Amino acid sequence: MCKELVYPIGRNRGESVAHVKDVISKGGKLLKKGSLAVFDNDENYTESFLEYIEEKKGMPFEIQVFTKQESLLQYLESREPQLLLVASDVMCHEIEKVNREKIVILAGEEVSSSFSEYRTIYKYQSMENVIHQVIDYYIDITKDSIFVPVTKNKSEIIGIYSPVGNVGKTAVAWAMAQTLGADYTVLYINMQEYSGMDRMFDTDFGANLSDLMYFYKQSPESMAVKLKAVTYSAEGFDYIPPLVYSCDLRNIDTGQWLQFIQNIAELTEYDKIIIEFGQVLNNPMILLESCNRIFVPVSNDWMNQCKKKEWEEYLLRTGYEEILDRTEMLQVPQIRQWSSLDEYRECYLWGEPGDYIRQVLGGIIMNKSEIEQLRGLVIERVDMSREPDDSELHKIIDSVIEKNQDYRYMSIKKRQIIHKKYIPQLEG
Repeated sequence: MCKELVYPIGRNRGESVAHVKDVISKGGKLLKKGSLAVFDNDENYTESFLEYIEEKKGMPFEIQVFTKQESLLQYLESREPQLLLVASDVMCHEIEKVNREKIVILAGEEVSSSFSEYRTIYKYQSMENVIHQVIDYYIDITKDSIFVPVTKNKSEIIGIYSPVGNVGKTAVAWAMAQTLGADYTVLYINMQEYSGMDRMFDTDFGANLSDLMYFYKQSPESMAVKLKAVTYSAEGFDYIPPLVYSCDLRNIDTGQWLQFIQNIAELTEYDKIIIEFGQVLNNPMILLESCNRIFVPVSNDWMNQCKKKEWEEYLLRTGYEEILDRTEMLQVPQIRQWSSLDEYRECYLWGEPGDYIRQVLGGIIMNKSEIEQLRGLVIERVDMSREPDDSELHKIIDSVIEKNQDYRYMSIKKRQIIHKKYIPQLEG
């Protein structure tokens, strides 16, 4: 028999009265959250569900997860969640008394005809896709009554732009997103006409940037919630799948794009928003003006230098000279030939180009020399008479970090990245 498990997650965790007063005093808003209940006697699944939710900050609802029918029914006697997820194999007549519109079936296999009137989600897909569908249903049910708590200052906006082509803007943007993701919450938005991301990930994304913009125009105050339904996670940061039709970049007024980006910056939990701009926008300078920092990849090629100079003169002639004050030119080292996406990312992120970008951003993640230093300190503590396993290496790394003055104040997130990324290199 399954043991009793009831997991609460929500606004009461760490949100004291003092915290609320502090947020309000600083001009922040505390907007109401809804409620979500989940019932499944599969403990592994419910734990995975909760772990994912806890990692995704800024969810628009409080959550209660149940693994026993009695506890759920007791909960439902006094409360009615705005959305109730129920595994198909534990659905019962007592639960059916809940408003049918608010019930979603978590289907483990093919959905029985008895559940044909309910919304359904296939439970054994990526948790990312499950949550995307949950949020979509949640938005549909709650309509205009949903908001996300806003408890922070506006995000810093970082723009990646270049007046010349073939200078690796996307690679720069991804390297910056991963680097900054070691210490901050980061959202990457690709506004290129042809991003290549569908092929990079070999994924047919569901909703994308166009869908999010459409939702924003319909309900701007709830857009932060919809954002959770379209974002995906990469190594240390989130991203929005780019639009499919490049004409959407030109057909939507640049002023609307500006309001859209500012809305994300003001109403989401991200510390940094990295935007990669293309050439199709009607006037990208309007968006660049909103960026706190602007990085322009260039090359030493004579023609590209001529184009860069012409762009700078254009900014001076048209009243956009302040953009130059926030602009940093990047001459990123070239990488050797590569034969796969993984090899390319490895060469770019952890080779000379990545080291250069980390230097530009303040060296937030370790460079090659620092890796070698850490590797040497770890090797000194390894018993060379046998091959250590990963868990032993993890413990040694933690010990080295704690005892070394250079690493002692390293953030938890940065430590996690070191463990994940550098263990193979330490073994080598």
